[in-house]
Amino acid sequence: MGEIADSLINGEFDFITGEYIGEAVGYPRTLAYGRHEYMPPVEKKPTNKANVCITNICKDRGFSNREKIELVAKFLYSKGYKQLPNLSHQYKIIHSQYKNDFKKFLVEQVKQRKDE
Repeated sequence: MGEIADSLINGEFDFITGEYIGEAVGYPRTLAYGRHEYMPPVEKKPTNKANVCITNICKDRGFSNREKIELVAKFLYSKGYKQLPNLSHQYKIIHSQYKNDFKKFLVEQVKQRKDE
């Protein structure tokens, strides 16, 4: 490539107008549109929030991640779910409908663990 093309690619020249805009930064840039270097933060999906919430509830009571999966399945089975949906949907169900009941269920499980 030529020197001008290299300068456009490196960001030394504006890639729309061709004007010199300063030292090379390593990527094409322009002054015509302003600065678009930062993307707004991506919101977490509700299923992720549900997973984090359920994980924190279990960790606060001393349960590991593996135990969490078993406890979630056991809890939903006790609520009448015979065919369990995928794991992220299980967390979403508990988070939206049974959060307080799940906390009580975990308290009972902690008591059972201490009795054994």
